[in-house]
Amino acid sequence: MNEQTRSTASRVYDSAKHLPPIGPYLRETLFHLAFAYEKAKLDLRATHKETWLGRLWNVLNPLLLGAVYWLLVIVIFGRAGNLFDPDEFRVLAQILGGLFLFSLPSSALSLGARSIVGGGAFVLNTRLPRMILPLGSVISAVLTFWPSLLVYAIFHLIADYPMGWHLLWCLPIILLLAVITTGLTIAIATLNVYFRDVASFLPYVTRIWLYLTPIIYLYENIPQGLRAALYFNPIGTLFAAWQQVLFEGRPPDLGFLAMGAFWSALSLGAGVLTFLRREREFAVRI
Repeated sequence: MNEQTRSTASRVYDSAKHLPPIGPYLRETLFHLAFAYEKAKLDLRATHKETWLGRLWNVLNPLLLGAVYWLLVIVIFGRAGNLFDPDEFRVLAQILGGLFLFSLPSSALSLGARSIVGGGAFVLNTRLPRMILPLGSVISAVLTFWPSLLVYAIFHLIADYPMGWHLLWCLPIILLLAVITTGLTIAIATLNVYFRDVASFLPYVTRIWLYLTPIIYLYENIPQGLRAALYFNPIGTLFAAWQQVLFEGRPPDLGFLAMGAFWSALSLGAGVLTFLRREREFAVRI
């Protein structure tokens, strides 16, 4: 590294210690969200190669995974001798309801982890806010998430779970989850710039996260002494609220939503601040 390069890197590291003007930066980022949306659609087309199987895979993947967990619960643990018993089908609907919702954060984190490192040309050659890259990953995850709700609706109807206006509570739950996902995706994308193994290790973390969240089991089945752990899981109370709305047919506990709102604000704030502190280093690190 020559003296000029050292001097440039030193100026970048010194400037990274100070935050840029947050208000103007966020306004510029929001102004270019349309660009992030179009980029997300193009990335999805490139990934799926315009094939029906490619487009369906985002639904088939949690669907097949749900079938595996259902067989694990029903067959291996011997809950019933008849796989087609209506009560057992309701268990499948419960598992799928959780897995489809969990596909939103898991997909966004998977895509977002490599968004900055993989977008080297964008980082080096444009003046647009780099935060657009992880935001594009979140948008891609949202675009692939919505069709899964239509698939789940079929299972919800067949399982004869309650229908009514209470289902509108699903919207704020999804919104809070999307905000948490956005904050975590931005943070993970930043972290992966410094530690490239983060993206490789992430699938194991998300799988453990799945087991620690009431997804393949009901939150009511958690022992009372461990119920407080839901509040330390950023998405734990939201999935408990999700189960209350879908399977119990009632509005969620406000305490669950309040905790979800707390984690939303904390995740988004921490993710954005971490990103802004390090953004000026990206060109040197990539």
